[in-house]
Amino acid sequence: MTSVDEVITLLKEISEDPHATKNTKSKIEGIIKILSAEEELSMRLNKASHELDELASNSDIDSYTRTQLLGVVSALETVDEE
Repeated sequence: MTSVDEVITLLKEISEDPHATKNTKSKIEGIIKILSAEEELSMRLNKASHELDELASNSDIDSYTRTQLLGVVSALETVDEE
């Protein structure tokens, strides 16, 4: 199982990648804010997953960053909701 903090760490690593565009970094910061919010965990996970799917489907993202984002989506699916 993965924790939300581990997912946030993965997202921060992607946003620090020099190949990530400013738009990608901005959207990742928004996703981190969603995951850090004070609402129900399942809601945060759903919102973050939706945003990540949308970001990964953007044609302006290079394949390496897209692969990393899809890895984060997979990690989100294993977050322990207890």
